[in-house]
Amino acid sequence: MKKRIFVLVSLILVAVIILAGCAKTVETPTEVEDTAEEPIETPIEVKEAAEETNKEIVIGLSEPSLGWPYIAAYVKEFESLVAKAENVRVITLSADASIEKQTNDINDLIVQNVDIILVCSLDGRAVIPAIKKAYEAGIPVLAVSNEPFEEGKQYLAGYSGPDDYEQGRIAADIMIEAIGNEGDIIMIEGTAGQSTTQLRADGFKDRVAEKGAKINIVAQQPCDWDSAKEKTATQTFLNKYGDQIKGVFAQGGGAAVGEAVDEAGYDIPVVCTGLKSTTYEAVKNGLVYGSMSQSPFLDASQGLELALRIVNGEKLEQHRNIIPMPVVTQKNIAEFKPDF
Repeated sequence: MKKRIFVLVSLILVAVIILAGCAKTVETPTEVEDTAEEPIETPIEVKEAAEETNKEIVIGLSEPSLGWPYIAAYVKEFESLVAKAENVRVITLSADASIEKQTNDINDLIVQNVDIILVCSLDGRAVIPAIKKAYEAGIPVLAVSNEPFEEGKQYLAGYSGPDDYEQGRIAADIMIEAIGNEGDIIMIEGTAGQSTTQLRADGFKDRVAEKGAKINIVAQQPCDWDSAKEKTATQTFLNKYGDQIKGVFAQGGGAAVGEAVDEAGYDIPVVCTGLKSTTYEAVKNGLVYGSMSQSPFLDASQGLELALRIVNGEKLEQHRNIIPMPVVTQKNIAEFKPDF
């Protein structure tokens, strides 16, 4: 009897040991436990990408001259917008109407290894070697406000601003409306050699030819966008040609030209570009027949927006990004406000 009890107890102990061993086999594997306890390491490339999003973006802005009213208004707005943006800084350089200085300014920005260079060229052809150098250094270049000549296009990430050629065409349409299909006119130009000057002149002439109008430019004079020079040149031409002149195309704001015409006692339509405050008043008062709006504030905001997109690796949908340029005459002046 005792022997049977002993055997039974032994069998029970063996069963307990076996069950205990089976219980261990259903535990979570040690390696899974360890993996769950240790922190997951962020891959190096993800870390670098995250750090890059917080990196300060440095924009180099090369302008032909801060002394020009439109450029001054553009820069003021651009810098104001940058100040409101997070992790963005701008280095603004003025060429002070010197081609050599603008080349040096762009080279300085290349040395500083800025993230992008925005260039409003003083001379659309002379600026190309500097733009090419930036391109070769791997720094994207966005032309703004003033488009370089065609041969420089290959080195640009794009262009943002007004269409100077189209402005010339619009001015021709306004002139034809003002004087009809024929007559001798004078042209008061911007800066010699600047693409803005050439494109506005080309656009005007091409549109006149398309329309079959017999409008002849009997005299023209570069005046460096300077109102005092514009007024003097207009007075000189009026003294020389007198009643022969039927109209004036002023590539700049036109107010000083309108004053010269009025003071000389002539009733000659003046057509110009842009709508700064003096032009606005001149159109309103009849000293200028017509112009087209060109907002430096819209120009600046679009330039900054496109620049940031380029820095972020986006390819612009189109190379040329043109701001609106609606026609303004005394008939609809009430619908507008001065550009600046």
